[in-house]
Amino acid sequence: MSLYTEVRHPRAHARRSQDPGYAGEAAGFNERLAAWITARIGSMWTVYICTVVTAAWMVLGSRAVLGFDPYPYPFLLFLGNVVQLLLIFIILLGQQVLGRTADRRSMHTYEDAEAILVDCEQIQNHLMAQDRHLAGSIGLGEEHREMLARAAERIVAPPTTDDEYVGVNGRLAAWLTNKVATMAAFYVALISQAGWMIAGQVLGFDPYPYAFLLFLSSQLQLLLMFVIMVGQQVIGRAADKRAAQTYLNAEAVLHACERLQAHLHAQDLAIRHVVEHMRQCVDGRGSALPAGPGPQRAAPAARAPA
Repeated sequence: MSLYTEVRHPRAHARRSQDPGYAGEAAGFNERLAAWITARIGSMWTVYICTVVTAAWMVLGSRAVLGFDPYPYPFLLFLGNVVQLLLIFIILLGQQVLGRTADRRSMHTYEDAEAILVDCEQIQNHLMAQDRHLAGSIGLGEEHREMLARAAERIVAPPTTDDEYVGVNGRLAAWLTNKVATMAAFYVALISQAGWMIAGQVLGFDPYPYAFLLFLSSQLQLLLMFVIMVGQQVIGRAADKRAAQTYLNAEAVLHACERLQAHLHAQDLAIRHVVEHMRQCVDGRGSALPAGPGPQRAAPAARAPA
């Protein structure tokens, strides 16, 4: 009877050195900087600080107090638009990082499920080999192989975020996101606004409070907000499909494990039957031995009087 040889799937060794977090998607300086900015400003403390600073600015900037930025607070409004525009690029970059990370995690889950099914098939093949050694005591075989094959067919690669960008509008949104959702775009916006303020103040074509720059910034923010909402919808649809596919993959693995348990239970019954049969044969052989004296029975008879 062949002994079971454990052959680990390569995925079992590769998975130990992989980090399921965001480290793989934030390898460069720009990505780390975006992650650092997002971690610092993505909290309620930022909301509290901005609220306090805005209220204090409005009080101190009024004509009745210091008067450096009276109502309608043009410089405060300008600063707010600049910060909003710059943060939009960070948000878009964060969406891309989240999408790539979700794609990578779903692929890891798919590879894990595929490795589990390969291990299940290996165990199933060994159990079938044991069935042949048990001389047909149990009726398991080709049917379970076909069921396992059908289960393996349900393991399919998960959808990615890019798969959700369909049609002309979807491809246009994907193109805009890929071009704008970078730290390079963030740097371009920062340098452009600083250069515009300097040139507008020196050359006089758009002096303080930079009305035309404020107008352009507001329009760009409005358009990019729609791009952000499209990206959120795409990420949501991809996440829903990945969740459904992960459920089906896990269900296929559970069915494979259930069949292995049923196979093992049937083999236990067959092995118990074989052991019981061997025990009956041994008992029958022992009772059939002659009762005459022999070299092995003489010693107990001699010790009996003592």
